[in-house]
Amino acid sequence: MQNFDFRTAAMIYCSSQLCVAVLLAVAFADKRSRGARLWIAGLGANVLSVPFFALRGPAPENGLLVAGNALFALSWICYWASFDRFFGNRRPQWLYGAPLAVAVFLSLALDQAVKPRALLLGALYAGLTWTIAVTVWRRVREFRTHIILMLAVGYLLAGISFLVRGLAVFFSFQPQPNPFDPSTAQDVAMLLSVPGLIACTLGFVLLHRDRAEQEVRRLADLDPLTGLQNRRGFEAAFARELREAACAQSWTSLALVDIDHFKAVNDRHGHARGDEALRLLARIIARELRGGDVVARIGGDEFCVLLSGASPERAASVAERLRRTVSGHDWGCLGLAAPLTVTIGLSSHRGGADDEGADFMRLADMALLAAKEMARDMVLHADALPSRYSASADA
Repeated sequence: MQNFDFRTAAMIYCSSQLCVAVLLAVAFADKRSRGARLWIAGLGANVLSVPFFALRGPAPENGLLVAGNALFALSWICYWASFDRFFGNRRPQWLYGAPLAVAVFLSLALDQAVKPRALLLGALYAGLTWTIAVTVWRRVREFRTHIILMLAVGYLLAGISFLVRGLAVFFSFQPQPNPFDPSTAQDVAMLLSVPGLIACTLGFVLLHRDRAEQEVRRLADLDPLTGLQNRRGFEAAFARELREAACAQSWTSLALVDIDHFKAVNDRHGHARGDEALRLLARIIARELRGGDVVARIGGDEFCVLLSGASPERAASVAERLRRTVSGHDWGCLGLAAPLTVTIGLSSHRGGADDEGADFMRLADMALLAAKEMARDMVLHADALPSRYSASADA
């Protein structure tokens, strides 16, 4: 079987990379595609590096060697930076420049030492690709596993192809071997790099699609006015919390927060001013909560707060602090004639396998209704419901 010569291999490699670059440039024309431009720039640098290697002879000119390896290293740095951009990773800038500097240094320092140069550069490029694989794999919990696995395997194969070529040259019987002479190692490297390129490209596209789908799902769970979760998002979070509380046998508390006489605010100041008040109240509630708590707007002027792991006493303390904060806020900044106040109904229960979210909500709602009938601007726990409400609560 005849081995691939370098020109044939280079033609296959360049044409496939160019096709991929053009397709991705069209697919990711949207400026909001994070990291896509860096990835496409990496493809471009990768393609541009090939002619510099192809123009070399048995005794390559130093400038061609340096330019080829500099562009090739730059391409993998761009891939790495594109994933960091996509995932929001922050690294010192010198980390991206270091591999490029090492590639240029090895090309200059080992100009005539073909064997150590091929081995060290192969190890450098393998290290870069495997660094990308690790960067991607660390996000396996955030994205679909098969996409992350596809990307990691693609970059793993690319790294192996670089090592195969470098080791083949290093252990060659020729005193000054040409790394790109037709050989079995060349064929193996090509057979590894092509599926690696396909896996990396397809994985990159699917990763962006998965992020877009996650964003759509996230927006579907948000209230557009306040930015808090809506009823749909809250119910999903509530179900998760109940499952976790059942496993840990821990407390869960629920608070329903209703603005007192909010209709009068809309009637007197208009709905636009009422919307401003709702947005400000949402910020006040969110500011008073802990990191693991969940707050949602579930109705026009009604908010629901999930207090994770909070006992009845803890829930009552948080709710009372929230009530005082709201009533003590300077609502005159919105031009309101009087301060806003809230009434809060609470329910709490220690986790159990038979817990139903509807039961929590019903008890908190009954506590809220009772508090509004009694006085408003107060906190009432379902455990302290007046006797006339207790019968219906137990029913």
